[in-house]
Amino acid sequence: MAYIYMVRCTDNSLYTGIARDLSRRMQEHYYKKKNGAKYTKSRQIKSLEMAWETEEWSHAAKLEFWIKQLRKTEKEALISHPERVNELPAFLHEGIEYQPLTGLTLEMCLEEIGEGGLDRGDMGR
Repeated sequence: MAYIYMVRCTDNSLYTGIARDLSRRMQEHYYKKKNGAKYTKSRQIKSLEMAWETEEWSHAAKLEFWIKQLRKTEKEALISHPERVNELPAFLHEGIEYQPLTGLTLEMCLEEIGEGGLDRGDMGR
């Protein structure tokens, strides 16, 4: 599994990234650990705005790249309607599917849910 996520920082900016273990990655960002992103080391994250799950790392990288090209207003619209990523022609053509994880919060990730990262039974889909 691979995850694509968008976090909101205290300055209201949005950061987009990918991870194999979303819980661990949120902790790296939140606690400004060595492996955290440079962007989030200079800004405190305050919320996990949206996350998607997909089977392949390469699919996650494609969506991350696509999101990073968007303007902030377009990112906000995507957060409001996360299912729309599956309607994008570029991903439809390749048969890529992204599962929105709408019930997931930063607090859930920081609690280290389960030994293997996320307990998928606790997430709204």
